[in-house]
Amino acid sequence: MSEMRQRKPTGDGSEEADLEAKNAERLALLTGLGEKAPESIRPFALKCAPGAVKIWELVEKLIPLIMLAYAKCLELYEKIKPYHPDDLVPCFIGLAMCFFGGEFPMLIATVVAVKVTGSGKAIKGSVMAIWSEAEKVINEEVKDEKEHAGDEGEKPKPQEVLTRKAMVALKVIDPQMLGNSMTALTTALLAVIASLKLTFARSLSLGSAIGDILSKPALRYGTPIMKTYLDDDYHKWIEPSIAYACRAVAMSVAFWVQQMISAVHSAIQGGQLFTASLCRYLRKYGISTFDPDTSNLDELAGYAVAVLGLGWQLFYSTPTLLALVLLPLTICEYAIRFTLVWFN
Repeated sequence: MSEMRQRKPTGDGSEEADLEAKNAERLALLTGLGEKAPESIRPFALKCAPGAVKIWELVEKLIPLIMLAYAKCLELYEKIKPYHPDDLVPCFIGLAMCFFGGEFPMLIATVVAVKVTGSGKAIKGSVMAIWSEAEKVINEEVKDEKEHAGDEGEKPKPQEVLTRKAMVALKVIDPQMLGNSMTALTTALLAVIASLKLTFARSLSLGSAIGDILSKPALRYGTPIMKTYLDDDYHKWIEPSIAYACRAVAMSVAFWVQQMISAVHSAIQGGQLFTASLCRYLRKYGISTFDPDTSNLDELAGYAVAVLGLGWQLFYSTPTLLALVLLPLTICEYAIRFTLVWFN
């Protein structure tokens, strides 16, 4: 008769308890900060604290996955390096523009604006400098955690921990370098935003005009309804919220119109870029003797690819798996749209 073996505990319970304790500390920290906020935004800050804890937890889980994905990409790059993938980058960019360019008109326009305004080097240098300072802070924070890990006695309050971490960060950060980097980055981004506003001035004007038209009836009928659901202290937020919501809806309609125009433009441009880059790659490495500079066949092939790409954009939806791969680009696209609406 076989003996029943007891299963060893997996430790999941202790991990969940540690996570709950850590989240409780984070909530106490954010609640303390919310209580010190100005009185006008204090209730809002306190209500957002639990959600901010969830976002904090999610970011903490995503960082290792992002670092792992980055390491895997580097390994893959080393494996395909003999095939000169750098020369194939324009081909992949052309295909992406051809089949998905209509979904990312703002992102494509931002890349063009960075090149036109010459802000690329400034943005890259500023981001690298800020990242370098952040790495120094992270390393010092890790050392500080190890030094205080074995401390006995009463557990410090979340505000005291935050103050200690802030002092550690102030010791290692170079304020002049950080200030110069932030100034250069802000200046470059403002130049890009100004260029984008000029590029999409018609769409922004259309969206703003539609938003003004929608806001009048929305305020007339929506304000009394909102007042019945909100306390008197929050009535001052009703009109700005309704007006901004109307503008956001109107801008979405305007951007949708612009998206259809961008789909046609990106399909043609992407098809031409794909075929021309592929022909030059094949000729450069002796795979083909076709010269795209002396023939129109590559342009005709580019138009054929453009038709396929435009048909895909208009009549088919992006598969779920591919949508997950393109999720970072989608987030960037909507972040740029929100920024343009905010600055308009």
